[in-house]
Amino acid sequence: MTQLQEEPRSHGSGRPRPLTRRFVAAVSCCLVGIAAVSACGDGDGSGEAESATSTSSTPTTVVTSSEPATDTPLEADTTPSEPTYTEESEADEDPYATDPETESGDEGISEDTSGVPHGEWSGTAQVTVDFADPGCAADSRSYALPATLIIDEPVGTEGNSFHLSWASDDQTADGAFGVTSAQSGTDTVDGESVEIAYWSLSDDGDGSFSGQLTDTAAAAGASLNLLFVPKPLFQCGTYTSFPYGMNTDTTIEGSITDGSASVTLSGTTVDGTRSFRVEWS
Repeated sequence: MTQLQEEPRSHGSGRPRPLTRRFVAAVSCCLVGIAAVSACGDGDGSGEAESATSTSSTPTTVVTSSEPATDTPLEADTTPSEPTYTEESEADEDPYATDPETESGDEGISEDTSGVPHGEWSGTAQVTVDFADPGCAADSRSYALPATLIIDEPVGTEGNSFHLSWASDDQTADGAFGVTSAQSGTDTVDGESVEIAYWSLSDDGDGSFSGQLTDTAAAAGASLNLLFVPKPLFQCGTYTSFPYGMNTDTTIEGSITDGSASVTLSGTTVDGTRSFRVEWS
């Protein structure tokens, strides 16, 4: 692990003048030119006046005049079939112009706000579970499961400086586990927004971090920090994998670089019957 120089606005002194202004200037210059030729012509000059009349019947945008009709510099131009710019089109474009301040604000949001590298790491997690069910002998199980760690931008209203997700790739095997620092989504029943902050995380700005589970969300039926370990179908016998919620005494710590990750998770289940430790280095 979820990221600009400001660009000048498109409407300024560098934009070509509106075509409508060029056309008015060209017609004005053409009329002045015709008036000058008519005033000077007599005798043989009638041919020149006639020529000027024929020219004015078919206006052209290329005009030559000894004196410009206005202060606007005379320009030679070829009239396009449709206006490229008008006062109206210039106004219409303003709402779509890039706002440097808005771009700068977006850039600030996308920047990493923690020292923990963002990305995805894969490895093998070593899971150890100790348990003692009432009336049964104490037991211990160990598992080695491929797992994936993802560090990304905080989700929704998450107050941590980064979002953490760490889980075994197989969520059905004994020893499977899943850890997520926060959840942001929509309740499929009532359509309301769902924002749950499970973990409180902190980092030292140099890739090391630690945290504690502060909300199991078990009361809301939204537990996502789970450990799948054996549970007896009958007292002291016929064990099957069962998802146990992690209790609020569960902690996590680790150190991450661009090329490696070392993470340790330890705690107990909500019912207090199982303690566990997950290591990855």
